[in-house]
Amino acid sequence: MILNQGYLVKRSLGTRQVESYTMRLVEPREINAVVNLQNLVYEGLPNKEVLYKDTKNEMLEDLYNGAKIIGVFNSEDALISYRYISFPQNALKNLGRDIAMNLSDLDKVVHLETTLVDPLYRGNRLQARTLEQAISLIEPMAMKHIMCTVSPYNLFSLFNIMSAGLNIKALKRKYGLEYEKGMWRFILHKDLSMDQGRCFDESKLLKMDRIHEQKKLIEIGYVGYNLVKESQMIQYSLTC
Repeated sequence: MILNQGYLVKRSLGTRQVESYTMRLVEPREINAVVNLQNLVYEGLPNKEVLYKDTKNEMLEDLYNGAKIIGVFNSEDALISYRYISFPQNALKNLGRDIAMNLSDLDKVVHLETTLVDPLYRGNRLQARTLEQAISLIEPMAMKHIMCTVSPYNLFSLFNIMSAGLNIKALKRKYGLEYEKGMWRFILHKDLSMDQGRCFDESKLLKMDRIHEQKKLIEIGYVGYNLVKESQMIQYSLTC
């Protein structure tokens, strides 16, 4: 299923090359390309906590349960970016549980999972483009809640997600094994059934990596609703 086509710029060794791309759904038989791209991006990260690596089996299980992976393929049909969305239903991993969502709403939750871009193709707004396509896929499904996690150290992903109207509702450690503490993650949420022109009051600004100050604000009812990209400051407010 082709979702979009166009042109982008590949940057390599100081050169810029324009080439075509195709955006389409990734099929289960192509899962190795997803795993390989994830490994490539992970190895290039200076801070490995920014990315939780999904396993091949986790992704395949999700795909067979209705998940979708939106892939961007270059002119040679190589995967250069993807966005993975899933439908956790009543599973324990449902992020709705992290914000005390009504149990009756859990089956209406969509997770925006991992989004990655090959380093040679960064700067083409592929995170934003795949997010637009993800929302277009979700809208006809009668889902009610969009949720995701983002590292407090991942400026660009957080900016893209918050620009799409998702608000920070929790900040906690996630994805750790039993003997580990886990990695700090913002938990973001957008209620598709509500008017998004919400009222915010008593605004406070905090740097995105100031974990404990933000956690305290969230625990007393503040919501993060805006990220100033240049200063890396998140605007928190109580809802009116």
